[in-house]
Amino acid sequence: MKRKPMQGLLAAALLVTSLWTGTPAFASSIGQEIKIDASQPEISRDGFDISKEYAVWKVEGEQTLTLYNLSKQTETKIGNKNSEKKKPRVDGKYAVWIDSRHGGADVYLYDIANDEEIRLTSGNASATDLEISGKKVVWSGKSDAGTDIFMYDIATGDTTRVSTSGKASDPTVSDSYVAWEDSRAGNPDIYYYDISKQKEEVAVEGKAQQTDPSLYSDKIAYLHGQQVYVYTIGTGRNKQLTDTTSSKSGVHIYKDTVLYLDDDDLAYQEVGKSSGKEIATSVFESLAPRIYDDYAMYAKRDNNKKLRLHIYDLDEKEEITLGATSGEPSQPDGSDRYVVYLSESKKKTSVVLYDTEKGTSKIISKSNADPVRPVVSGKYVVWYDKREDALIAYDIRKGTEKQITNEDDDQLPSETLYEVDGTKLLWVNLDRRANLMITDLATGKEIEVTSLKNEPLSVDIYGNYVVWVEESGKKTANIYLYDIEEQDDLLIRKNVEVQSAQIGDDFVVWSENSGGAKNGWDLYYYRIERQRTELLLRYSEGDQKNPQASRNMIIFEDNRLSSKEKDFYYELYDVEDRSYSDIEFDEDAEISSPRIGGNRIVWIDERDGEPVVYTMAFARPRNDDAVEDPEPKPEPEPEPGDYKEYRLIDLMIDGTLGEKLESAGFSKIVFVFFQGTKDEVTLTLKDGLMDSDRMADLFEKAGVRGIDIRIYK
Repeated sequence: MKRKPMQGLLAAALLVTSLWTGTPAFASSIGQEIKIDASQPEISRDGFDISKEYAVWKVEGEQTLTLYNLSKQTETKIGNKNSEKKKPRVDGKYAVWIDSRHGGADVYLYDIANDEEIRLTSGNASATDLEISGKKVVWSGKSDAGTDIFMYDIATGDTTRVSTSGKASDPTVSDSYVAWEDSRAGNPDIYYYDISKQKEEVAVEGKAQQTDPSLYSDKIAYLHGQQVYVYTIGTGRNKQLTDTTSSKSGVHIYKDTVLYLDDDDLAYQEVGKSSGKEIATSVFESLAPRIYDDYAMYAKRDNNKKLRLHIYDLDEKEEITLGATSGEPSQPDGSDRYVVYLSESKKKTSVVLYDTEKGTSKIISKSNADPVRPVVSGKYVVWYDKREDALIAYDIRKGTEKQITNEDDDQLPSETLYEVDGTKLLWVNLDRRANLMITDLATGKEIEVTSLKNEPLSVDIYGNYVVWVEESGKKTANIYLYDIEEQDDLLIRKNVEVQSAQIGDDFVVWSENSGGAKNGWDLYYYRIERQRTELLLRYSEGDQKNPQASRNMIIFEDNRLSSKEKDFYYELYDVEDRSYSDIEFDEDAEISSPRIGGNRIVWIDERDGEPVVYTMAFARPRNDDAVEDPEPKPEPEPEPGDYKEYRLIDLMIDGTLGEKLESAGFSKIVFVFFQGTKDEVTLTLKDGLMDSDRMADLFEKAGVRGIDIRIYK
């Protein structure tokens, strides 16, 4: 049945919102387990590339590009943090991309060896397609005739217009030639430019459409209608490579190997062979695959509709992991929006930060660091760096790192005894005695809580309170509670067998060996407001040990239902309701190293044979713990008649979608679907409201991440 036309801006906003079906990463459903697999990073639709030494891509939700060193397995963020980037490419010691920071679409180059960024165009260019080979960069852009191909020589700094038709697009380049798609005859043909002769030539022309050229040396792979052909410039030979009835796309050539999409299957074929080999299925067709040597790089959507980057080794005939985040995970921690953990490979250990709202992972420790035990709360991550013998804090909002302790200031922090809550970092200084310190990460101000004779057994901080356990005898210890505001400590449990204590909402919880006999470990808690210690859980048939607390929830080890005394499992218990939580782990879960913080639990799980980080929210995040995204610097206002462009998902996340629609006016809003691809569609808001069936269909096909909004002045 035809939908009735909707009227008004409010109706448009409602349509956009109603069509947005959030992924689990956004929904953060309570009790839903999320598997964090960073070995295949979630990427944007803006492209990726691979070369001999490097790969480059853009993580979904980020503005910077990720430059990945293939041999060292290290990542570097490059490019301005406040502008859109598209079509990243890399070759040799250079990366290039199209950048919006000056209001247009300029070509930027990053010199990897010199850590230097260079703008190759004038500042108001309109580059669309982009490629690099060696020291030659080519792109399509506006000319006095329309759209032509330009080449920049990195060695000389010269820019040359290599096409003359005004109808050129989709350039590709090698050391000796530039090739492109040209419609000067009314339909697309393949042309090339001989760099040494400075001469433009036709390679393939005819009534059929010749599109998608990819150049290596003097070989041009391209699509002739729906099939792949290879044209050799030196001999003039034109060879059909594929001959099946299915549709081909996404052609890319390296030496004599051509990579292409066969419908949505990924295949490769040698120029001299009669058939290709399939290597992957259900590949994302809107992003063309890339090949270098034995590596094929491509994108696929996972079960949660996230776009994941994959690499297939053609020689070994297997998919390989990508990135420093693909190391074995350990020591996870979480708090509301964020999860952190260590990624340990043979070559290095890194701290990985995972954003549960965006579903993205990134390395936040430096490449030369040696981190252990990352913890997170609010907008800060803290870890101990064994190389520096210091505590390091990372500001999530600013993306900056700061060393908190220093040997020169008589500071020797414990490698394990520290916790963070909001801006407050509790740590133990072991320089002379064991001093409990609180550092305000926002101001750098330090206060000393107390001085102990020996290193405590445990420490914790939550809200306005600090708790620690201090040995009092050979097998006994005391539990102390410190009121930060009142600067006063209180002994809340004396001379008992206890190993650690943690703070939740208005309570301190610990496991205590009540009688010293078998199965004697029980849970006790101290009600802060009532100033009273009570028994929380006791079972004669088992032990309850190692409780951790956050909000009203605790997680602890229990063996009362196990057949073996040393076979412990994990329970969740709601202290406020005095009942076991309705939230349960999957029956296949194999849990180790669990941590609880904010509204979530994180752990290492080997249910699938390999260790992976899992997380699960047990409550909604609190508003006072929310962390805002970095505020982008304002982009230059468009010239009269121009437009500003926004990603729909960004406006939805920051809550400004309705405001933008209302302030722009009905006639100045254009939706862009599948931007930068051959399927790109533009639809004015007016037309979309009059044909809501079409608009809804485009929203469904593109998904919220594949839609941009142009607002004209």
